[in-house]
Amino acid sequence: MATTIDPESAKSLIKEYQQQNAADGGPALKTPDGLFLNGFFIDRESLERMLKNPNAVGISIHLAKHPNFIGSKANHVTLVYVAAEPNPVSGETPYVSAGEMCVEPPPCPPYCMVVK
Repeated sequence: MATTIDPESAKSLIKEYQQQNAADGGPALKTPDGLFLNGFFIDRESLERMLKNPNAVGISIHLAKHPNFIGSKANHVTLVYVAAEPNPVSGETPYVSAGEMCVEPPPCPPYCMVVK
């Protein structure tokens, strides 16, 4: 499962990603506004709705094509996220999607913290 990281290491990793994701014509991911994508803001309300499910053990997050750019070759992406429950079928993936799915959390920029 996920591990914690100290703030300085986190800032360093975020900064390196942002530097590598800042070149037109490269593999840069973009917001719907055409800015270089640095992340997303996921609101507490949507997370709490998903985690109300007593069988939820976490949240599954998937990169997805932004719905406004279907069929485009541009790298405009969003997230789809959903509660995850243990999979009752052994031998397959350990988790299955459960409940409502959310899409299009606000992108960063402009909705997230500034990492300096």
